[in-house]
Amino acid sequence: MKSDQKVSNRTKEDEKNKLLSNILESSSSVSIISTDIDQNILYWNKGAENIFGYKASEVVGKKKVSIIYNGAESKRNALLAKKLIISTKKGTECELKQITKSGEKLWSRMTLSPRFDNHGKVIGILGIGINITKHKESEHHLRETLKKLKKTLTGIIHATELIIETRDPYTAGHQRRVALLAKNIAEYMKLSEQQVEGVYMVGMIHDVGKISIPAEILSMPRRLTPAEFNLIKNHPQAGYDILNNIDFPWPIADIILQHHERIDGTGYPKGLSGKDISLEAKILMVADVVEAMASHRPYRAAFGLERALGEIKQNRGILYDPDVVDSCVEVFEKDKFCFDNNESISPLLRDINVLS
Repeated sequence: MKSDQKVSNRTKEDEKNKLLSNILESSSSVSIISTDIDQNILYWNKGAENIFGYKASEVVGKKKVSIIYNGAESKRNALLAKKLIISTKKGTECELKQITKSGEKLWSRMTLSPRFDNHGKVIGILGIGINITKHKESEHHLRETLKKLKKTLTGIIHATELIIETRDPYTAGHQRRVALLAKNIAEYMKLSEQQVEGVYMVGMIHDVGKISIPAEILSMPRRLTPAEFNLIKNHPQAGYDILNNIDFPWPIADIILQHHERIDGTGYPKGLSGKDISLEAKILMVADVVEAMASHRPYRAAFGLERALGEIKQNRGILYDPDVVDSCVEVFEKDKFCFDNNESISPLLRDINVLS
């Protein structure tokens, strides 16, 4: 009776093993590779044969799994994964550059799991992988497409800046200086790379709406009349209208519309306040005020940097965002920011003694 039971159990175990073997071998597009702790290959399924070109008879008990790793980086990543598995006794996933017997390069996403002995010690690793080369190529193509798109949009920004500079070099010089200061403030505030880039780009063209204003008003060598100033106050809206239909990676049109707002609601053109104003616009408004006060205008001499910083300190939390003000002051006092050291100023402006 016991003998019959043993035979029955052995038959069931054999059937299980056969079923498992059939599953492993039928996975023609999935590589299943088992190694010992020293990376010697112990098992190599049909999927691994199909993907890497080596027959099981060529590698099992004869080669290390490193034969399919493409380059030092791939070997290093595999070694790190192995160390992690041994130390944690848990599986992990990774993407590896690999190479076939014929030299074809590919990418695999591998699920690596520990194999244990009867005492719970890790004695090897089971790797299950799929070929993700096409996926990686698509990712690369997408990145290149996005890079080209970004380059095109950046070109639009610089073309717009050139149009402004050709018409009014004072405004163009002011924009560059504001852009540089705003970028430094954004970096000091540890904004994301995307936000920092956006702040700089919008700074370069934040006064684009002044194209709609007669040049003689922009360069008027006297104080503006209320009617003339009302024309000037329309430039954020004009800039918004010019750029609103361009799908930039940054909210450029909205920032331009808001850069003369104030957090207490006394700004223009919408009278926005507090949280209704974007952080990027709050940075730009502070940079704009500091640069304008520190620089010459056709109708007045420069007030100087000390007075400009005094203005934003005095109105910290009233007109200007406190964190932006603090960061702007730190950029000048700790980081020693200086407009005069700006190498990005256009050659067209370098011969102009006083920038606007």
